[in-house]
Amino acid sequence: MPEPSTEPRVVHVVCATVKPDAPAEAVAHALELARAMAQAPGARRVLCGADSGLVVAATWLDGRAALEPFAASPPHMEFVMRGLAPCIKGMWSAGVETDAPPPTDAAALWVFAVRDSETLYEWQVRDLALAIDALPGTAAAGPTFEERDRYRAGGVVALTPDEIEPFRVALDAARPTWGDIASLITEGFVRLDAGTA
Repeated sequence: MPEPSTEPRVVHVVCATVKPDAPAEAVAHALELARAMAQAPGARRVLCGADSGLVVAATWLDGRAALEPFAASPPHMEFVMRGLAPCIKGMWSAGVETDAPPPTDAAALWVFAVRDSETLYEWQVRDLALAIDALPGTAAAGPTFEERDRYRAGGVVALTPDEIEPFRVALDAARPTWGDIASLITEGFVRLDAGTA
């Protein structure tokens, strides 16, 4: 029996902007294919939802070594090429190292990535991760490791129904304290699909 991995887990985040004229059936199909990524190699949990013109999928993986096989797997390729491609106008994704396990209960997700900048320092990235950990919800945030030329850090905050409004209030209050890094954040918020894996 293989030894359990001691390296950090990885959460792979996809946040896509839906075309205004995309049919609801196409978005529902994308979510169906997102849920099917739970069968991809190395996948531990998939949370997905569509809301306010976004489709978001967060997949927890075994670790850094699992990202490439997952990204090349048929379930992931089906999600991107047959699920998202027909109904979106743009997307971003990030693979983030985190010690946080997949949440057991979530009704909504806030996902984020921090764009790279010549003026961005590692201590700012660490401070932001700590600030996000302190918000309501269950955070899985950390540095990226393949997208560092585009994104330096990212992650997801999973929220129970009772945490959604306190999170929104706390996020609005925290954002002005983040300084210059706040302008480098790309983000998305979705309520989760009832059939999420």
